Amino acid sequence: MKKGKLIVIDGGEGSGKSTQIQFLKEKYPLALFTREPGGSEYGEEIRNLMLKSPLAKDASAETQFGLIWANRADHVEKKIRPALEKGINVISDRFDSCTFAYQIYGQEGTDLKDLFFEIRKTFLKGCVPDLYVFFDISPEESLKRTTVRANLFGESNHFDERKVEFHARVREGYAEFARLFPKNTKIINAHGSKEEVRKSLQKVLDPILG
Repeated sequence: MKKGKLIVIDGGEGSGKSTQIQFLKEKYPLALFTREPGGSEYGEEIRNLMLKSPLAKDASAETQFGLIWANRADHVEKKIRPALEKGINVISDRFDSCTFAYQIYGQEGTDLKDLFFEIRKTFLKGCVPDLYVFFDISPEESLKRTTVRANLFGESNHFDERKVEFHARVREGYAEFARLFPKNTKIINAHGSKEEVRKSLQKVLDPILG
């Protein structure tokens, strides 16, 4: 049986990836859609700790790093790997690239970089994404969109509410990750209209997912 493909959709806050993932669910109904933090039953509990707990905003890069890798190990074991082995394509809203951008760059946990790659080998056990798609957005636009989203829908987390410098570092983290993995990373300009972004995304995914 042909193994499924693992595709990661990632990007800064307000980059529009959630909107585009809804489109992908309609276009690729046979794919398994998942997310991080979360994904597995246990992972969803960790998601609440990382994003919703009132203590989360003061958690260090090291604490968040440890939590998300615990989440990811369970996510891969319980949900992603079994699907891939059955030939099912998996599309994940965030994955290890997010940890690199948010904890190592955004939260300035630069001393975690070497550990990131060591843990990546051990915890993923070869379950490495076939493609990363990054929605690139400026930190100023990121804050603008998340503010609108919070006002309209009351949706926000402590990462949304951080200063523009944090979001600038996150963007730098994604750019560095793309430089490290150029062969399986595509960057999409997220400043265009929904339709423009959608067309760019289709162009990237169609050759892989059909």
